[in-house]
Amino acid sequence: MGSRLRGLFQLDNIVPGLVVVVAFLVTLEPKMFGVEFSDRQIMLALFGLLGINAVLERSGYLYRMDRKLDQIARDLDREIPAGRVLRTRATFQRTETLIADAKRNVIIIGINLQAATHALPTILELARSGTVIRLLAVDPDGASLQHAARMSGVNPEIRRQKIRQNLDLIKSQIDSQLTTSARRKCSLQVVDRILPIGVIGVDTDGRTGWLIVQHYLTDTPAERAPLIWLRRDSDPEWYESYLDQCRACFDGAREW
Repeated sequence: MGSRLRGLFQLDNIVPGLVVVVAFLVTLEPKMFGVEFSDRQIMLALFGLLGINAVLERSGYLYRMDRKLDQIARDLDREIPAGRVLRTRATFQRTETLIADAKRNVIIIGINLQAATHALPTILELARSGTVIRLLAVDPDGASLQHAARMSGVNPEIRRQKIRQNLDLIKSQIDSQLTTSARRKCSLQVVDRILPIGVIGVDTDGRTGWLIVQHYLTDTPAERAPLIWLRRDSDPEWYESYLDQCRACFDGAREW
């Protein structure tokens, strides 16, 4: 209540309030010190008050804009902490929510495509509507799986089984739930290489495309690995670098 009262009596609100009061008093046809004011004088006074209000309001806006620009300039002069750029998986919405508004294409790259299995109903619905879907996992039969598992600190056989399980689930859902034309929009591939990143990308070739990139680190669980959200319109240079990295991950991939 106190903050509302303070806001009510700010300078920006006093002059408009004064205009209302004067307009109301005029309707009572008062005489001040025996002097009767003409309609023309009253109108000029009201216009004068409105002009004062416009000047105060404009100067207030300009002052606040100036302060905001000074704050932005100070922020740009300082180094940006990594914590304001790098995030963890828990800070993002679920995959199905992230990709729900895709129009052109969706790319998901991951060691075992766990994110894709969580969002499978949304992926199928997007494919039905004409969205191109590209999914890429590590080849469970490839030579690189052993080295990648060792880097991650997990049992290679457990990882191999998990990849196969997710791939078979995704493949069976695509084959059973989609028409032939919709299946042509979906690509489920595996690649025999150590993936340096995991990616969720939406409308990647469009002006408003974006990528969420997770860096795979040695002996670091996926929940703790750093992620970065890049947008084509605001981060064009880094966006293109990581989009090139996505294309490179698909090199030599085969259909599952």
